[in-house]
Amino acid sequence: MAQTLRWRELFQGSRGKLTAGILLVEFLVAVEALVVVAIMPAVRRDLGGLEYYGLVFTGFSLAALVASPIGGRSADRRGPARPFLAFAAVFIAGTVLCGLAPTMPALVLTRVLQGLGAGGAYTVALTALTRSYDDAGRARVLALLAGAWIIPGLLGPSYGALLAGSIGWRWAFFSILPLIVVAIALAFPGLRAIKPAARSDATSPRRWPPPAGMPAAILTIFFLIFAFIGAEYFIPLMLTAVRGRSLTEAGIVVTLGTVSWSAGNWWQSRAVNRISARSLGRVGAAILALAIVGIMLSLADLPLPVAYASWLLAGVGMGIAYPTAYLVIMRAAPAGGEGAAVSAQQVAERLALALGGALGGTSIAMALAVHASLVAGLLGALVLSLASALAALALAPRLGRYSH
Repeated sequence: MAQTLRWRELFQGSRGKLTAGILLVEFLVAVEALVVVAIMPAVRRDLGGLEYYGLVFTGFSLAALVASPIGGRSADRRGPARPFLAFAAVFIAGTVLCGLAPTMPALVLTRVLQGLGAGGAYTVALTALTRSYDDAGRARVLALLAGAWIIPGLLGPSYGALLAGSIGWRWAFFSILPLIVVAIALAFPGLRAIKPAARSDATSPRRWPPPAGMPAAILTIFFLIFAFIGAEYFIPLMLTAVRGRSLTEAGIVVTLGTVSWSAGNWWQSRAVNRISARSLGRVGAAILALAIVGIMLSLADLPLPVAYASWLLAGVGMGIAYPTAYLVIMRAAPAGGEGAAVSAQQVAERLALALGGALGGTSIAMALAVHASLVAGLLGALVLSLASALAALALAPRLGRYSH
């Protein structure tokens, strides 16, 4: 059993700045994701191009998906410092150009550039995490990364709306530039100390692909994210269009899931050294599945606190199961193949993010096309999410192969 690393040790010595830099990168990812959602109505009023509205999000996500394997393999071959600096420069350029975009198609293109930089830099940072910390340290850092979403989750949309209504939506991009520079300055010295992976011959255990069994953990990540996002995307629509609640109230419910995810991750970071990955995966996935059932029941006339409690539980379940599967991937990654392992996880996660919204939206579109009710479309989307959560639950026993 690994010795538990104390929290303060994460911020001491040579790895302290690296920890802080990785956390700031995560914070910026969260801020950018949530603030852009908040400012897009103002962007549409200013630039027009409603037909390009969804591409602003899709372009970023698909570009990040493409950049993830490039970033992971570059970190393995060259060490993380140079690829991180290169991708961070692309992210800065994309962010500046987003703020200067004169039309909606131009914004779509600059968001693609921004997504390439963000996806690559984030994957490189996670590769450094895998190579720099032991199991206990990884669990603690993953809990901190989840916590980095709390403040953006609480304040990000309001911050974006405030900027859009005062000095202009463009400053939602410009205002994060100083933080990007700080993140680079903090993380770069620690990244530079991590050397490229040693080259291996054909018989070396460092060779990629990883040992059999890691695909189960990567698939678990895919199913968990699909289940969570495939429900979360449509909770505001359910609460406003079906239950007649305000958008503000719907936002509070979504925030509950963000905060409880951090709480579940904090508990998981303390339990991971004494409870097997198999058990943690089962508990987390089961809680998530139960929560999605609660959201489905909220489509009926059950009291709305059922929806609030359900999504609070959903965050707890994700906070337990998601980092557990992530740690299994990190633990199973062969020496010198950490970047490839992290990039495979990132590709699975980003694909789930894209499909969770796309397939749920397709369910709603199909229901409307045949003149069925919105409730029927939402139910179809939630059934897909529940099936995905149950798939993650079915895969949980395979996580035990790499447990303590």
